[in-house]
Amino acid sequence: MAVEYTLNAEDITSARLLAIGIRPKLEFGLFAASVAALLAWSVSPWRITILPLLIGLTASLGAFRLIQIGKVREAALAAFRRNPTLRLPTTAEWDERGVTIQPAGSLTERILWTEMQRLRENERVILLLEGVGFSHAIPKRAFPNKTMLDAFRIAARGHRPPAAGKR
Repeated sequence: MAVEYTLNAEDITSARLLAIGIRPKLEFGLFAASVAALLAWSVSPWRITILPLLIGLTASLGAFRLIQIGKVREAALAAFRRNPTLRLPTTAEWDERGVTIQPAGSLTERILWTEMQRLRENERVILLLEGVGFSHAIPKRAFPNKTMLDAFRIAARGHRPPAAGKR
């Protein structure tokens, strides 16, 4: 089976955030809920003397994390602009042994399922992690239907060795 796609800057940003384990919407929601809960607690009859400190600390950590996310996004956009290969039409073809990634006019890469360390995904991309610093993003929009997307997931997950510590 095969799909064709062209990556865009948002795909690269989403893949980078996913690779390092950042989920902006989830994190922002958790920080907002934490600050709201602490603020609600501050007007309740139950008092804690360090509550203002907790509110300030939580808000500061949230702001710091948003700054980090912004920097990752800026770096991803710069990488996208710098690397023309990322903007080329690409074909991902898979079978029972692995996936072949072939950007137009560039080097073809074959990833065996047994060599792939991890498969991650979010609402935008599927990320194939080969090792530290080596990954390939396939946008979910490249799959014409859910059946083909599920077939790719099954192929990728079904042939990998179990993660360390799992049986």
